[in-house]
Amino acid sequence: MKLIKTLLKIVAYSLVFLTILFSSGAMLCKYFEISENSFIQVFGYLSFYWIITISIVTIILLIVTGKRRISLYYFLLMFVFFILLNDFSFSWLRRKGSSVSGTVTSFKVAAYNVKYYSYGIEKISKYARESDIDILLLSESVLTTENLEWLREDAGTFTVYTDGGHDLALLSRYPVTDYKVIELPTYIASLSGPNDPDKLKDSGIHRSFVHAVVNVNGTQVNLLSLRLTAGRPKDKSLAEAIKWGKYLLSAQNQEVSVFLNYINSLKGPVIFGGDLNCPPNAAIIHRIRKYVADSYLDDNYVGSFTFKASMPTARLDYIFHSPDLVVRNSKVINPKLSDHFLIKSEFLIGKNQVNNN
Repeated sequence: MKLIKTLLKIVAYSLVFLTILFSSGAMLCKYFEISENSFIQVFGYLSFYWIITISIVTIILLIVTGKRRISLYYFLLMFVFFILLNDFSFSWLRRKGSSVSGTVTSFKVAAYNVKYYSYGIEKISKYARESDIDILLLSESVLTTENLEWLREDAGTFTVYTDGGHDLALLSRYPVTDYKVIELPTYIASLSGPNDPDKLKDSGIHRSFVHAVVNVNGTQVNLLSLRLTAGRPKDKSLAEAIKWGKYLLSAQNQEVSVFLNYINSLKGPVIFGGDLNCPPNAAIIHRIRKYVADSYLDDNYVGSFTFKASMPTARLDYIFHSPDLVVRNSKVINPKLSDHFLIKSEFLIGKNQVNNN
């Protein structure tokens, strides 16, 4: 019995150390500047809800082994971590009282990972046509030439723009005055099959993001669809998992650096969204939030999971916007047409306000 109690103490203390280590690493990623090459970034990808679950088990073990005072101190510390690392914001309080000047235009933007239309392209098209969405930013929008032509015919009042059918699409009910596909330094990875980072370059196809200048009742608004790279390793071995994980960290940092440099050169209101394959505590999200606001947290106190639709465990999908736009009615919706949820935000734009900026 004494041996069992000793073993339980060892397990409990080990879990205390690990949960505090992981939580501290996540804090660094969320609130501080982390080098793009730092291993610390890994902690930002860990689900804090799993850490909390392990913490509950740890507290029980501490109590069972008679370490009640330590369990109390540990509980208080993890509660502080829970508050600081939760996906929340007070910006919605400020935005609730915000207003726009001049003639006000309201338009709705949605971002949706359609999982290469595996639930049916006709269902996606029908949902878009029947929705009140004005601009739809799609990711994992893999389209053959035939499917692209069909979608353009079937999309009703939407005009369809793509990156060549590799990954991204932008559908707009408003006129598009300019459209570009911007190349990223990384290469296309398989969405469903294994990936070898050493061979991705062999495809010769760079990843990209798309940029449309949309005329919203006389105001030129920059709309961009983006998905940061993700995928599966070559096999299930630990060595390949580590290799692929290191590649993803490097690739996502390269992609977001190019993207942020690009949007910082734009004039006028900016909105972008998509599946960023990063949870809210990731260092990459911290980098992005230095320049733009999170539309969902502008209208809600706490973030909402967007993946996986069958059992939501992570927030990976976002819409961000420049400060000259006011957000209303940000929602996470499950059309049941993908393994992701759709995120939708209504934007208010004052013509005089924007033109004076």
